[in-house]
Amino acid sequence: MYPILWRVGAYTLYSYTLLLTIGMLAGVWISYLLARRRWARPQLLFDAGFWALVGGVLGGRLGYVLHNGAYFVDHLGLAVAFWQGGLSWHGALIGGVVGVLGWWAVSRPRSLSRRDLLNVLAPGIALGNALGWAGCLLTGSAYGAEAGGYRLPLAWLTANLPDIYGVWEVRFATQPLMMAWCVLVFLLLFIIEYRSFHSPTFALYLLLYASADFGVAFLRGDGAWRVGLWLGQWVALGEMVIAVGLLIFDRQCVGIVQPGPSGGDLTGTG
Repeated sequence: MYPILWRVGAYTLYSYTLLLTIGMLAGVWISYLLARRRWARPQLLFDAGFWALVGGVLGGRLGYVLHNGAYFVDHLGLAVAFWQGGLSWHGALIGGVVGVLGWWAVSRPRSLSRRDLLNVLAPGIALGNALGWAGCLLTGSAYGAEAGGYRLPLAWLTANLPDIYGVWEVRFATQPLMMAWCVLVFLLLFIIEYRSFHSPTFALYLLLYASADFGVAFLRGDGAWRVGLWLGQWVALGEMVIAVGLLIFDRQCVGIVQPGPSGGDLTGTG
């Protein structure tokens, strides 16, 4: 457990902050590489990525603060200290999507649809997820429930890991499992988006990540339960429903949006 990597005087470098920053920058760069294959002005990706990051951080912190409102009522000064850890992924996803679609609505880049914009961003988001879970591992957040005594195959899902309080026990390895899953999702989506102009990459990302997020929550040792499911699981179920709806809608629209030549814009409606 290494929540602090470096401390010099009043300056503290938190492991979560470093990995989250690397994940954001790496995600934007990966998406830019994909945009270069199809957009006449791939530099627009940096503009879209900036507003996606701003919206993601604001939405993620707001979601975390609202979810832990009882604590922040007495610690208002810490509500904005996101660099110390504490972002709601569901809030970050909503905020990021609102940010990037808001940028699209204002800028209205020629021949760039909302669909293609979100699809190009999807692999980078998955890569950012992987590094975000690495940050959770180093800080002990999103830790697994104690799992001593379980037999195979559940024993394969366990490891000696700390909780957020630094207590080491044999636990379900929630953070490493999600890290590995996010890397696999990133590789899959990158290959799909690199090879195809038509695949509903963002919808696939949403379905794959939300499904794993829903499942791994059964193995976590933190959080509050709501009618047999965690609050985050209800949100993940909603995301899966939205993802399925997007996939159905995209299938109905196959053939409407046509790709331009390699390195050019995609045409089509937003």
